[in-house]
Amino acid sequence: MRLVLLAALVVAGSARAQDVPDKPPEDVPADNRFDPGRMQSSLVVPRTAVARFRFPAIDVHSHDYVETPAAVAEWVKLQERVGVARTFVLTGETGGAFQALVAKYAGAYPGRFVMFSGFTTEGIDAPDYGERLRAGLRADVAAGAHGMGELSDKGLGLVRVGDKAYFIDDPRFDPLWDEAGKLHVPVFVHVAEPAAFYEPPDEKNDLRRSANWSLYGKGTPGFQAMLEKFERVLSKHPGTQFVAVHSFNLTNDLGAIAALLRRHPNVDVDFAARMWELARQPFTARKFFLEHADRILFGTDNDPAPAMYLAHVRQMETQDEWFWPADAEWWRGYGLGLPDGVLKKVYRENALKLLARRR
Repeated sequence: MRLVLLAALVVAGSARAQDVPDKPPEDVPADNRFDPGRMQSSLVVPRTAVARFRFPAIDVHSHDYVETPAAVAEWVKLQERVGVARTFVLTGETGGAFQALVAKYAGAYPGRFVMFSGFTTEGIDAPDYGERLRAGLRADVAAGAHGMGELSDKGLGLVRVGDKAYFIDDPRFDPLWDEAGKLHVPVFVHVAEPAAFYEPPDEKNDLRRSANWSLYGKGTPGFQAMLEKFERVLSKHPGTQFVAVHSFNLTNDLGAIAALLRRHPNVDVDFAARMWELARQPFTARKFFLEHADRILFGTDNDPAPAMYLAHVRQMETQDEWFWPADAEWWRGYGLGLPDGVLKKVYRENALKLLARRR
């Protein structure tokens, strides 16, 4: 009798576990002033004091953030203070504009800044466009480019002329991807935006707080179509190394990112400006980092500030709970507490391997 009762309880418990609904709170104020950003947390948990990265870090995702030589010098001091050993500056520029930025950053601080270029968009329908793309990249590499980036196609075209969009998988760009492969330089690509940005920014959309980034109703092919376009490029150019910045903008679905990495050995990812998405899924995110540590690059994509850098340190290195991550959305988050071996790869070793491809 006791065994039968125990078995019944086990079955009933299992059924209840499966039937538990994923329900929202029922006691939201009637005037809908439920704003996590204004709420004082009453949670009392340990808070780890952090001052710098545990290991020298390479930030693979920064931009031309500062204007003057004095501001560049202050940025370098900040990097030294928090333990950023090197920074990739993704300029998206080519020719003379790129050379000016090389002088501003890498020329003034050799070894501190690593420069990345763009490409010409002029005369995209001209017969010689492909050769001009090749020549432009060769010239930029000779001028100091270690790769290309950040090249963006969010659904309005990698290049747009009037109302005509030229998407990332357009054959006109094949010479560019091919030349990058021949030169052994990586290409940092921003494809799409989070899928929620292509959906109505209404009360059902958990990213509606960032509605200023919304692409809903703007004539894009949509998130899935943009991802498929990038996959076609990855498949067509297996000898070219790409970096999917913001992790394909799929950070809400780490399993899908893992599948993309398995399908395409010629692409790595960074989580720049998407750490807030990892913050709400710390167990899944930690498992992803442990399993794919060789394919993840550390990047920030943020104006340089002590709090910004240290928010990344806290999330990567500690097991702190319920704090605001960098670029916080609606939610607070949790630290990943990554082991030293993973941190070394993500912070530094993977970036060095990427740079070593250049011959």
